[in-house]
Amino acid sequence: MNQSPSSIDSMEFTQLKCFIAVAREQSFTRAAKACNLSQPSLSYQISKLEEELGESLFNRKPKGVELSDSGRLLLDGAHRLVEEQEKIVSTFRMREELMSGDIRFGIIPTMAPYLLPPLLGTFRSEHPQVRLLARESRTSQLLKEVVEGELEFAVVSDVAPALLKRYSLHLSKLFDEPLALAVPHAHPSCSLEELTPDRIDENELILLSEGNCLRDQTVKLCQRSERKSPLECEQLPTQLSMVAAGLGVAIVPEMAIAKHQDKGVSFLPFKSPAPKRMIGLLKKRGGKLSPAASEFLKRLKKQSAS
Repeated sequence: MNQSPSSIDSMEFTQLKCFIAVAREQSFTRAAKACNLSQPSLSYQISKLEEELGESLFNRKPKGVELSDSGRLLLDGAHRLVEEQEKIVSTFRMREELMSGDIRFGIIPTMAPYLLPPLLGTFRSEHPQVRLLARESRTSQLLKEVVEGELEFAVVSDVAPALLKRYSLHLSKLFDEPLALAVPHAHPSCSLEELTPDRIDENELILLSEGNCLRDQTVKLCQRSERKSPLECEQLPTQLSMVAAGLGVAIVPEMAIAKHQDKGVSFLPFKSPAPKRMIGLLKKRGGKLSPAASEFLKRLKKQSAS
């Protein structure tokens, strides 16, 4: 007896999953075990499905079952429907995880004020239930907090391989950021056709304080001596203010250029290939990031590439 379209519309995904299991196992007993159901419960689901379709889906035999002609007709469609349903459920489960919870992460001070504001604004507007907790600090402190589990990950520029091995950490590259020379307007370096690090007067060089990775990169790039710099400071904005005041020059990351343009500072590119600093993701080795953190880092990569 054929049923009306309305009764067919009432098919449930549970019934289809049970049907697929019986077709695969060719046994109600084995199918019930695979579906984590009692055999009477599974038999009920199949009976309901057959009742709603108005046709028998299996030929019962003494030692199992096999698909009827109607069952074979249903099988392909049942697979497609269940697969689509699982995709939809997975998508919305992921959205639910993204739209709630905390992301605790660290970031170095020479990047935070330039990278975070536009990135956080966009991410928060799309995922308002995610709480973003950004810890701005030097690499050494961020490393400690990642190891102790206080931070899920950190965005840093450089970590010694020995430290990565000692604390079982993993550093993966997010992107490379070019470096430039910041000089006061009308500085003699502005007239150079090609700027190379060896043309920088180390007596003019303003450094960030010890423990800052940009300082270490500057010292290495300029191959300068380890004696104290005439001028040192804690923060990149302070360093650039000193440059604007005519107190010296500084090597700065490209991200800082747009924010400090037209403030008494000229930014000079280095001769190609320009020196760069690697910006990387620091996390525990083997540690899995939350879906929200993974989405956040995807946005970070996209923004840095634009």
